Amino acid sequence: MNILNKMKNTFWRYFFVLTSSALWVGCSSTRIFKDETPIKVSSITERKTFSDEEKKRWFFSDPLLDTLPGISFEKTKEVVGNRKTSEVIVAIVDSGVDINHRLFDDKLWINEDEIPGNNIDDDANGFVDDVNGYNFLGESYYEQMEYVRMIAKEIGEEKQLKRARIILEKELPKAEENKRQYKRIYELAKTAVDTLSVLLNDRQFNTESLRRFTPESAFIAQQKALALQFLSYTDRADLLIKDLFGGVTYYTERSDYNLNVNHEGRKVVGDDPYDITDTDYGNGNVINRVIEESHGTHVAGIVSQIAPFAKLMVLRTVPAGDEYDKDVALAIRYAADNGARIINCSFGKSFSPYRKWVEEAISYAEDKGALIVHAAGNESEDLDVLKNTNYPDDQPNFNTEFASNFISVGALAPYFNQGLIADFSNYGKEKVDLFAPGEDIYSSMPNGVFAYQGGTSMAAPVVSGIAAWIAAYFPKHQGSDLKKILMDSSIRLPINVLSPDNEGINSFTRFSKSGGIVNLYNALLLAQNRN
Repeated sequence: MNILNKMKNTFWRYFFVLTSSALWVGCSSTRIFKDETPIKVSSITERKTFSDEEKKRWFFSDPLLDTLPGISFEKTKEVVGNRKTSEVIVAIVDSGVDINHRLFDDKLWINEDEIPGNNIDDDANGFVDDVNGYNFLGESYYEQMEYVRMIAKEIGEEKQLKRARIILEKELPKAEENKRQYKRIYELAKTAVDTLSVLLNDRQFNTESLRRFTPESAFIAQQKALALQFLSYTDRADLLIKDLFGGVTYYTERSDYNLNVNHEGRKVVGDDPYDITDTDYGNGNVINRVIEESHGTHVAGIVSQIAPFAKLMVLRTVPAGDEYDKDVALAIRYAADNGARIINCSFGKSFSPYRKWVEEAISYAEDKGALIVHAAGNESEDLDVLKNTNYPDDQPNFNTEFASNFISVGALAPYFNQGLIADFSNYGKEKVDLFAPGEDIYSSMPNGVFAYQGGTSMAAPVVSGIAAWIAAYFPKHQGSDLKKILMDSSIRLPINVLSPDNEGINSFTRFSKSGGIVNLYNALLLAQNRN
């Protein structure tokens, strides 16, 4: 976790065009667009700033009108108007979700055949009280990384175990040292901020206001000097403390749980996580267990903002650590069996000892017509390099894709310049299908609030939301159709961008299979013409 605010380059002017007009020729029984011309942009005006409100909704923006790499949400809404949608269910395979958040009012999928809270499997589907989805984690939360579990349980081939041990030997000392350093810095910064906040009568003071303050003792002068040094990283006192505490929390969890071979986070669940036939576990309570369990709420909120008509099915599957292959496989099957058209999977890991279970579940969902939307990962890696793995993967070992309903999504930053690809995002001309907004995304958080988060985890639900539009207005399109439409309608940008792993500058089209950024307007138009 890094509290250093990275400076962004000024916007540069570029020229870009869309795909060939031949992609858009077709006819349809459902007509939304009278003008069948996709968005085409010959040039963009340099944009250097945007307001707080514009930042909150930048992923809704239009590449032409707003000169930001958004999805053209308002433009699409204007054309669609009040047309009714078919029911569409989007499954959120993630951490727990604060389903009581106001954003989700009347937007949750409801299993009408289940009676809430009676502790009976009313619909005899094998899941008790699965009213809004299912909780495959039971009351567990903190978990190990998969490679740590493999070492602890001696699971997997010796070649993979050897690789796992090498990684752990490197990562554990690093996490422990970072925990010590963050704790020390946090304690120093908190003492300084607490002291100066009282004297300034301001818990949000910054460098400018602190410089105007004159200390009356050597101790206060020392605290001022320390605070000025810390504020060079985050120039607001309360946010500085929040960032540092986040670092302490992250590295404490990483060293004490994620990388601890002796941690047994699954014990409370009571199942055998390495037996796919052991399915009598979990419960129907899909709500997050602690406030820090915010990921699923944020992801669900992105889908709900983009596709407010969609019904969200919550599948609590991802702990604070790596998810289990069994849970993922069963969650995907549950979603497919219960009518989910889109299954959002904002998670991933570098080891997957029982990946076959997940692959079989993906194929099962394909047969049911569902689209799997997967986050490409946040390691700034080229996934086309064999050692850089991110599971699940529809093309393991670079074989032919085993399923046509799996789309991998990289993350965009809100800049039309060389920093277009978020610096944390994975990429790959073969392994990543397209890019979507994923940096500084404003969405729901537990306890009814909203906040910014970033990651390919945020980019995936942007794509899921767009896919929900297609499924809602053109329901005959199957998962494989949705994938093709999303890729073929993406906007190709003939611009050069920085590689996230600092391997140089290349054409944006070289970083994904489609070479493009997702666009709602174009996707819906193409779906109409292929209907």
